[in-house]
Formats: sequence, C-alpha cells, structure tokens
Amino acid sequence: MKGAKHTVSVGGQAGRGGDSYNPALNPAGDGRVAPLRPKEGNDNAAFGLSDELLSENGFNFVGVDSLNEKVKGFVQTSDEAMVPKELERAGIRVQSISPRTGGRKNRKKPSRVEFASLAEQFGDLMEIGESPTQICRLLAYAQTNQVLADALFNAGELIINGRSLSEAFGAQVDSNGAPLFPVTFICALRIGEEVGTAADSDSGVDKSAFLLTLHRFAEAEKKAAAIRASIKSALMYPFAVIVFCILAVGIVEYFVMPKMVELYSTLLTGDDTQLPLITRIMIAGSDFLTSWWGIGAVLLSLGGLVFFIKWARSPQGSDKLKVMALRLPVFGAFFRHYFAAETLRTLAMLSAGIPSMTERFQVAAETSSNPEYAKMLRHVRHRFVTESTDLHKLFVPYPFLMGKEFAGVLMTFEKTADMQNTFHNYAEVVETRAQRELEAVLFWLQNFTIVPVGIFVGFIVAALYSPMFEIAGRLGQGP
Repeated sequence: MKGAKHTVSVGGQAGRGGDSYNPALNPAGDGRVAPLRPKEGNDNAAFGLSDELLSENGFNFVGVDSLNEKVKGFVQTSDEAMVPKELERAGIRVQSISPRTGGRKNRKKPSRVEFASLAEQFGDLMEIGESPTQICRLLAYAQTNQVLADALFNAGELIINGRSLSEAFGAQVDSNGAPLFPVTFICALRIGEEVGTAADSDSGVDKSAFLLTLHRFAEAEKKAAAIRASIKSALMYPFAVIVFCILAVGIVEYFVMPKMVELYSTLLTGDDTQLPLITRIMIAGSDFLTSWWGIGAVLLSLGGLVFFIKWARSPQGSDKLKVMALRLPVFGAFFRHYFAAETLRTLAMLSAGIPSMTERFQVAAETSSNPEYAKMLRHVRHRFVTESTDLHKLFVPYPFLMGKEFAGVLMTFEKTADMQNTFHNYAEVVETRAQRELEAVLFWLQNFTIVPVGIFVGFIVAALYSPMFEIAGRLGQGP
C-alpha cells in the first residue's frame, strides 16, 4: 500500500498537504487519493474513514486569505479534520466549516457514455501505477450516478478481500439482478490482468494492457453513443413537425370545422347549394371524429401506440425491430454498417488478450446488441470448433451483414495473425461509411418532412376557405 494521501481540493485547486503527493493523478497538479487502510466493518471503515468525519460532497468554508480578503469556497475531502490543515497550508485562515450537501444523485442505470468515461479514467490511473482499491474509491466519489458510485465502492471492498478486478466488477448487479457492467468492460479488465503490457497499434510502444483495452472499450462506446445522439437530435425536428400537424388537425376537426359548417349552412342557401369536395371531405372527417365511433377509434389508436412503445422497449420487441431495421429500404445500409463496426471492434479488443478464437466469438455473440449478428457469430464459432475451417470460408454466407470486403479482411488476418489491428482498421472504414449514410438519410429526412406536412396543411386551409369563394360569387351576382 502506498503512503497516505488525502483527496483535497480547495475551490478547484489543491493544497499540497499530506506526507505524499502524486501529481500524475491530475495533469493540473492537484490530484489526491484518499488513504486506504483496510479495517473490519462497513465500506467507510474498510478504507479507514470514520462515519462522523465523512461528507460525500466535501466541506464548505469561510476564511480570510493572505491579502486579508474574505474567501468562500469548498474543500473536496472526506475527512473534516484535514480541512483546516489543508486550508492553513494554502494560506487561508479558517473562520467556519460546514458539510457540503449536493443535489440528489440519479439512480438510473449508467449510460454508455458513463461507462466509457469510467473506463478511460480507470485505464489512465492503472497506467500510472495506482492500486485498484484506491482507483475505485477515488472514482466513486467523482460519480454523479449513485448506482455507479455504489458499484465502485462494492468492487473496491471485494478487491480488498482478495477478488480480482474482473471478478469484483463482474459481481456487480443492477436493481433487476442483471450484471451492471458490460461484458466487454469485464473482458477488458481480464485482459489487463492476464496480459500486463501490450503494443499500441498506433505508436508501436508497449503500454499497459489496461490502458489499451479500456480505451478501446471507451472509444467504441463513445462512438456508438455519438451516433445514437445524432439520430435522436436529427429526428427531433420532423417529430415536432408531425406532432404539431396532428394537433392542428385535431383542433380544426373538433372545434373549428363544426363552427364553420354552421356559418356555411347559414350563408349558402338554396336547393342547388353544394359545398366544394375538399370541404365535404373535411366535414365528413369532423363528423366522424366527433361521433362515438370516432372517439373510440382515436382511443383505440392511442392505446395501440402505447402498446407498440411498450413492446418496442421490451427485449423481444427491441430485438425484432433491430433485425427488421437491417432490411429497411433507406436506413438498412446504415444499420448494417453500424452493427458490423460494433462487432469488429469487440473482436479486435478481445483479440488483445484472449488467445482462444472460440472464446472471442462466444463473448462477441453474448455482447452483440443485434440478434442477427449474435446468431452469425454463434454459427461461425460452432463451425470453427467442429470443422476447424478457415474463417474467410465460414463468413461466406454473411456479406450482407459484414460487407463484401470482409472476406479479404479475413484473409489478411489469416496471413498476419493480427486480428486486433486488422479488424480495428476495417471497423473505422465501416464506421465512416455508416456516418456518411446517416448524414445523407437525415439530410433528406429533415429537409423534406415539411413537404407532405405542407401539402396536408394546404388541403385543410383550402377546405376551410373554398366556400368563401362560393359566397363571394353569389354576392357578386346580386339578388
């Protein structure tokens, strides 16, 4: 165990207190690590911290600096006894100290971006030689997601009790009892434990396997999250336009059209009076929607929409939609490239430390987010085990999923035995194509959603005002 260090920062700047200081923890030179002295008892006691001295968010202080100016701020530390000492070393005369309370942390399942950030930070700290227990404790205090913070505390305690990193993180579960951390994250930790060091494909320099595999994991998760975010952002505009259109039609049909019909019936009299066709269509729609049959149809449609959303969010519905998405006429190519890149990056990362080819495909199948790709990987693994056939022959049936060039990529891998770099490079090519296709599709979707909506709104306006021309014509003819 390393020398005692204290997690202290004053208003974002750290005092250099304690008997040991490690500037590598923070490029700005203000990093500290809380002391880790295993004891029996709860999580806090396991790290040598008493409950009465703990403040999860640090401590607020009021004091006077060396220029005799009043200073207010906070010290991010878990040990209240250290606050005045650290502030005194920083040249602050303390007047008052109080526990710092923060907002409620969210307890949702961590997002892909949160897992990616955690992986990057964990890899960086492992690279500079910090112990896993210190890293878990340090990163736990930095989390805004309480579920992730609790998992880090629990993992740190398991490591103290003799569990390996991969075992400690693999033991963490969510509220439903399912594994909390992605399998690929656990595999990255396992590779780091077993391999130790590995050559960086970009620089050729040997680095910590933890750093390389966790950064690869983080890179894949961030790219996937960025693509999803771009899709959601691009779909907001057409979604808002469609919702506005539906609301406008509902207002016209339920409230405006009945009043207009009364007006037209009053002004247009005579046996040969007949409203324009588009107006009669709107009136018929209004009569239907305001009837019991219409109200029932609207309620049934809303119920069907709610049912579809719930089904789409269920594991069965989500898997079905993901398989169907691969064959969509416009979006299909994008989804195929997206899931192909995900599969390639997973296999590239696993190849860094898992020598067994069958285990690589097994883990990749378990972690695949698309059932079609998982089925492909399981089939290839089974045939590889039973027949020991070359991979480029086993993937012959799957150019639709992996791309036509993938056979050549596999032949290159079989000659070089370098799956990590070969698959990683091809994944970047596939991701570039996916991004281009996504940009093209979203461009047309964003810019031309307004066209059918504009036509529909124009139809409503024409239906409302066409009878006005009939009235004007009659008034022009006179009595």
